[in-house]
Amino acid sequence: MTASITTVSAQTIAQCGKTEGYALYHYSGIVKKKDSGFTKDTISDGLNTLVKISDGKYDILMVDARKKIISLTQEGGTIILLRKGINDATFMHFYQDRVIEIYTFWNDGDGKAHYDLIQSKGGDYLPLHKSAVLTGDCERIDFKLIN
Repeated sequence: MTASITTVSAQTIAQCGKTEGYALYHYSGIVKKKDSGFTKDTISDGLNTLVKISDGKYDILMVDARKKIISLTQEGGTIILLRKGINDATFMHFYQDRVIEIYTFWNDGDGKAHYDLIQSKGGDYLPLHKSAVLTGDCERIDFKLIN
């Protein structure tokens, strides 16, 4: 599914790229015992954009493995602002019965922009269950657009 006209009028808050970190693949579903456990995890071609859409809500646009832009809310997810500071903000994204993700967008002491992603994927509808902690860099974050 591609982004619709709703997200075309969106304001870009943050545009972020590749993430690196660690994931725990559960020995369950399609994951064999020998492939389960902790491993380095990377989304090397990742591109995530946090946007504020016209109704004052938020969305995350991402490029998927097929190189298509998808909207997490149009795919059935919900995004909620959990907290906001001067130099950081945290959002929760979830698909009921499938995915819970925590995105924290933040500036470091030098003013460089980053984001952290904590994932929990599972449930009866997903064949691959995993928990992950990843981090990446952003071009910039416009915290003034978050309220």
